[in-house]
Amino acid sequence: MEEPLTKTSNDVYDKNKLNGVNSDLWANFRLHLLGLNQSEHSIRSKVNYSKRYHHILESHNAQELLSCSYKTRVHTMKALASLSKFMGVHDVWKDIVQRYQLKWSDSNKGIKVFNAIFQNEGNTYSSMLGWIKEVTSVLPEDYQNVILFNTLTGLRPDEAQKAIWLIKNKESEYVDKDRGIIKHYQFPETFLRHTKNAYVSIINDPILEIAKSTPNKERYTVGLRKRFIKHGYKMNMYYCRKVFATYLRNKGIEPEIIDLLQGRISSSVFVNHYYRPDINEIITKRIRPVLDELRKDLTSL
Repeated sequence: MEEPLTKTSNDVYDKNKLNGVNSDLWANFRLHLLGLNQSEHSIRSKVNYSKRYHHILESHNAQELLSCSYKTRVHTMKALASLSKFMGVHDVWKDIVQRYQLKWSDSNKGIKVFNAIFQNEGNTYSSMLGWIKEVTSVLPEDYQNVILFNTLTGLRPDEAQKAIWLIKNKESEYVDKDRGIIKHYQFPETFLRHTKNAYVSIINDPILEIAKSTPNKERYTVGLRKRFIKHGYKMNMYYCRKVFATYLRNKGIEPEIIDLLQGRISSSVFVNHYYRPDINEIITKRIRPVLDELRKDLTSL
């Protein structure tokens, strides 16, 4: 691991560490993030934004972040927070955040959510479902099953990738056929992260077979991305998770249950202290039939 940045006599950090003189820096930073069990997408984002904005740690000047879009600002803040910890100068980053009053939240979030739902700005359920059906009609069958599994579990793409690998390689530990679930919580280092968690997913025999019929490799993302490019499609895998949540909600499944299946635990008093449903009955009588309907809908052309 790289040595921490050290201050020079004029109180400026050694730029040679960051501007490429040490050619191993970014490779080591990537390995550091991988060791924290972060997803490939998250690692790629943090490395790219760190390369682009590392000069902020050198100059202590974050003025340009104040005029960035919310998305760019948050991605940059995440990247620089991780880089500063890796380099041993996290106190510098915290000082920058405080002096420039950098915010993680989006002050316009409310109106953006309203527009996304009410004004149909962005992707609707129908358009996302249409995209899934369209891409699965042109992809090879094994890669079609990647998309189907991702949609039927509601996992994030990297979580679905890891789940498929575990089903194939550690089925006895991971799959509870009696309850009809896959137990992400049995592998906390893989699925229980700081802010993005996955606890369980509901499955049945057809969903298991879909997972087992995917490409026989630990990471299929690169191959899938190449096939999307070949056929002229964007890598919109996040549609799968949105379709899963919307479909279940449209079928009357409570938001609290959908949140649980997507790795979110509400901080509300109701959920923490009072909401104790018969989860086995909900899985058996309500959710599994809905997933069967979704599977048939996805595979119908």
